[in-house]
Amino acid sequence: MSRLTPWPLRLLTGIVGMGVVLPLAVSVSPPVGAADNDPYVANEIPVANGCIVLGRAWAGVKVSMVQRRLGTTDELDRYGTRTLKAVAAFQERRELRSTGKVNRRTWNALGFERPFCMDRFTVQPTVRARAGTQKHVEAMIAWASQQVGRPYIWGGAGPVGYDCSGLVLQAMYAGGRVLPTVTTYLHQRRDFGTASAIFDSGLRRVPLADRKRGDFVFYGPEGSTSHMAIYLGDDRVLEAVRPKVRAYSLWDHGVPLKPRVVRPFGR
Repeated sequence: MSRLTPWPLRLLTGIVGMGVVLPLAVSVSPPVGAADNDPYVANEIPVANGCIVLGRAWAGVKVSMVQRRLGTTDELDRYGTRTLKAVAAFQERRELRSTGKVNRRTWNALGFERPFCMDRFTVQPTVRARAGTQKHVEAMIAWASQQVGRPYIWGGAGPVGYDCSGLVLQAMYAGGRVLPTVTTYLHQRRDFGTASAIFDSGLRRVPLADRKRGDFVFYGPEGSTSHMAIYLGDDRVLEAVRPKVRAYSLWDHGVPLKPRVVRPFGR
């Protein structure tokens, strides 16, 4: 099914080509228990090692939680100047080193119950790698359907909230699909386009007119991708949009659909 190149080469060339550099503290291992006919359908999804120290490069759930605690939610889940200044002021009040960045010590001082390394959250497959195509599709959709009603968070990949591509990425993991150039760690970077990376990953593209249940549909004006969703059939999609994850019409978004879709499982 897949035109994906071998794991180490694809991981490195894909990331370098996107201008993203993984820190030394983060490593990604090959998938475990892969299917014989498709090495990127696996029984286990690799989890990045290390935890994100929040600063200007980041977005997502941890950023959103800090902004809600410090009153900078106007920056909409992106770690901007106001959040940095608010964190620095908090650190001064608590006699912590005033860097404006949220490390483990600052995170704990902010009083969060969730662990500092919550950004490592990675859904694991709910179906075996050698299961049939439709079982992979239904496992993906079943997991995504369980997220309906959870809040939209830009850069979010769970477990508290999701954006459009963060939801799709974790749902894909539930179905057992691994993409070497896309990880939950990279998804939380402000400069990483997960939807575009999935579209360009080497998975099969088919015409929009040939769409079927479990395909990924993409939206946006010519030359850009602004949204993606999981196609459910009957012109319905499962998606994350503000304010929450929902099932909705394929067509009612106000931006054009891309003429091709991506098929993560099967031919």
